[in-house]
Amino acid sequence: MNKNTHEQISRKTKEIENDIINIRRHLHMYPELPGEEKETSRFVAEKLAALGMEVKTDVGGYGVVGILKGAKPGATLAWRADMDACAIKEETDIPYKSKIDGVMHACGHDAHTAIGLGIARVLSSLRDDISGTIKFIFQPFEEGSKGAQRMIDEGVLDNPRPSAIYGLHQGSLGANQSYMEAGELSIIYGTALYGWDRFTVDIKVKRERFNAWAEQEIFLNKLSKVNRCINQHGTKDSDNLVELQILKKEGNDETGEIHIKALFRYAMQQYRDDIRQELEKIINEYAAQPNVEVKVNYEDSLPPVYNDEKQCKEAEMILKKLIGDSVIPIHEVPIHGSDDFSRFQNDVSGLFFFLGSADLERGIKACNHTPTFDMDERCLAFGVKAMSSFLFEMLECRKSD
Repeated sequence: MNKNTHEQISRKTKEIENDIINIRRHLHMYPELPGEEKETSRFVAEKLAALGMEVKTDVGGYGVVGILKGAKPGATLAWRADMDACAIKEETDIPYKSKIDGVMHACGHDAHTAIGLGIARVLSSLRDDISGTIKFIFQPFEEGSKGAQRMIDEGVLDNPRPSAIYGLHQGSLGANQSYMEAGELSIIYGTALYGWDRFTVDIKVKRERFNAWAEQEIFLNKLSKVNRCINQHGTKDSDNLVELQILKKEGNDETGEIHIKALFRYAMQQYRDDIRQELEKIINEYAAQPNVEVKVNYEDSLPPVYNDEKQCKEAEMILKKLIGDSVIPIHEVPIHGSDDFSRFQNDVSGLFFFLGSADLERGIKACNHTPTFDMDERCLAFGVKAMSSFLFEMLECRKSD
């Protein structure tokens, strides 16, 4: 490792720390819903253009791409940051609270965008020392899980194609649901966030004295057996998760119809296929009754965010040299949400990190997607410094590829 380079990264990050905080606060005051990120997109594009980058806009909606070419030849890596906000009314008393009624950066995408712009600014100042290219992807519509695929469909991973993609999510929860404070970064080995499949089941029953409610409960009881499906591919307890959620149910005594909308979460993509087979078995067994018709339709699916163990080990080794004990390896994943970063991982390899943002002493610990969510802004500069150094080193490691 070039100690001098990482000292430069540290100094540059310190120099721009207030700018990073101000960018995050500006974005926090003017949040935009998924698919409506017009002003955020314009703001990001202007910042990247000012750094002398090649900039593309309106990729997969309001997506923005900035390409930083180092002075030396090498590999191409990508960094992804999501930009959209949530339909939540903010209930904090911070001076930079949302000015848009009913819309709030309750998931910290304002921080992700500010960190992405900070990394771009730091590494742009080291252009002459960089071996290769970094493609900065600022994604719209993460909430709702549509943005990543739309960007991929419009060629975001082409010209140049990265050999790996990286990103992070800030938050206050770490391993085993404990709090993760600003100044900490975790790598979750294996499943980092769960995948899900959403499907509908339409049932038609021809039977005298048909009771739609009772039939519905009988069917749902049978369906719940899928929660006991065993993961043949997993190695840890969290790999075995199957969580069936009933999103909507309705029945009609007169027509003999039942309509179910459901979702199941899972830990590994191979496991998803086993769960579908188990559901098919359960549903076919029910449909084998006389005068029963069943139609199943899978509407949407989001893969799990999955961090390859070999890549995790490489990243952990590098980050321990860069930030010491501030990097925390996690081998058991907390049961929480999903992220369409997984769609990028399905196309190219890469890792998704988790950045602590709590400050228990100051009472900053509200979870993401809550109206009182806030963060310890010290996490911003820490994230910029750690990830700028990490990306630089990953390019150095790939010089001979």
